[in-house]
Amino acid sequence: MNTPELDYRKPMQWGEIDPYRRGRAHVGMWAWLLQRVSAVFIVLLLILHLCFTYKPYVQFLLLLAVTLHASLGIRVILLDFNLAKICSARRLVPWTLGLGLTAALIAWFAIY
Repeated sequence: MNTPELDYRKPMQWGEIDPYRRGRAHVGMWAWLLQRVSAVFIVLLLILHLCFTYKPYVQFLLLLAVTLHASLGIRVILLDFNLAKICSARRLVPWTLGLGLTAALIAWFAIY
């Protein structure tokens, strides 16, 4: 049996930057990173919300941060409990974010 030669790229050296790193990054990595950043923003906005209780812009930013965090969390739940196929993981990000943003805007305009 003849196996064709595989064309491997040479290993990267210390300090070398991969020019294709963004293209090779999976959407799950970006979703994970965005969820962690939103968690930090939630903590900061909660502190601001306690200091400036009736400022609508602080409340709106807090609502957006919680919506982003919750939408990405719902994506993880759908994937972890096999409620969505793993091949649809890339499409789940815009769908969950879109549905979360729609729900947040409906809630915002219902309150204000």
